[in-house]
Amino acid sequence: MKSILSLIFFILIVCYVVNRKNKRIDTNTNNNTNNNISDEPLENTTEEIKLPTNYSAKYIKRDYLLSKTELKFYRILKQITDKLGYSLFSQVSLYQLVKNEDFKDFNKIKSKSIDFVITQENCKILLCIELDDKTHNQTKRIERDNFINELFNDINIKLLRIPVQGFYNQEELKQKIVESLN
Repeated sequence: MKSILSLIFFILIVCYVVNRKNKRIDTNTNNNTNNNISDEPLENTTEEIKLPTNYSAKYIKRDYLLSKTELKFYRILKQITDKLGYSLFSQVSLYQLVKNEDFKDFNKIKSKSIDFVITQENCKILLCIELDDKTHNQTKRIERDNFINELFNDINIKLLRIPVQGFYNQEELKQKIVESLN
């Protein structure tokens, strides 16, 4: 009698698992936006994807987007772009400015950013600005800057390099921007 009950219990569990698997397949099929129905079995439908549960062991939140030097420059630049009727973005990834199809070449731009980008209101790129502090004198940074200079020159993106200063004359900076845009 015990073996019959055990067998019935086992069959019920198998039916439950199979039914659940079929529901999961039906859900995946119904959620398919292309509505392509394939006779091939779904791969790994029962395998759960495990995601790390504690990112704080690997990542730390930054408190500020810009350094104090960059923020000081941004505030002046923002006043200028507002007067000229342009939009201003900071810390723009290079891959947002440059199209690339080759993964090998993409690796060269994926982790680089441009300090400031001035655009028209429709986000058409007009001018990129790099604020050059003392780190731009380091060998690796010089190589990076040369790459950016050559790249932007070759694909016709305007780039203005401004050395970090204790004081920025707003009118002089505005004049440099207007000259660079023409």
